[in-house]
Amino acid sequence: MSQKQVAGWLKGITLSIAGMGLLFFGLVVPYLAWDMAVTYPDYAALRIPGILYGWGIAVFCYAILYQFWKVCVQIGRDNSFSGENARSFVVISRLAFVLAVVWFAGILFLAAKRALGPAFLIFMILLIFINVVIAVLAAALSHLIYKSYEMKQDAELTI
Repeated sequence: MSQKQVAGWLKGITLSIAGMGLLFFGLVVPYLAWDMAVTYPDYAALRIPGILYGWGIAVFCYAILYQFWKVCVQIGRDNSFSGENARSFVVISRLAFVLAVVWFAGILFLAAKRALGPAFLIFMILLIFINVVIAVLAAALSHLIYKSYEMKQDAELTI
């Protein structure tokens, strides 16, 4: 596959994820918040904060997708090992780490409100773990891309 084909596939996957996120954060999150408020009236006051929290999570997710889109553009230009890609992966790493902190803050908030069930706690801990893994992998990729970029620059100067 050529660089343009790889970039096209990656952009298609990115757009698909963005579309699924739009459905999830736009429809599923508000519906689940409404359903929880109806099913558990004691926690009805958490409906709007829950929706806002979900949308806050969405902002981070879309910021990560935007950075990945920038990487896809560079791949399409046959510029995979570039300073731009290294910076994008640094941003992805930081956003994923901040998102892990946001998930942890959500755990603390729900625990303080006595609204944290064991299944939800396990789910949120899993999300924290996933975000930390993404942060570490993105940081490692950033480092490798930057080192490759430096080697490419040195090779261009030698020729």
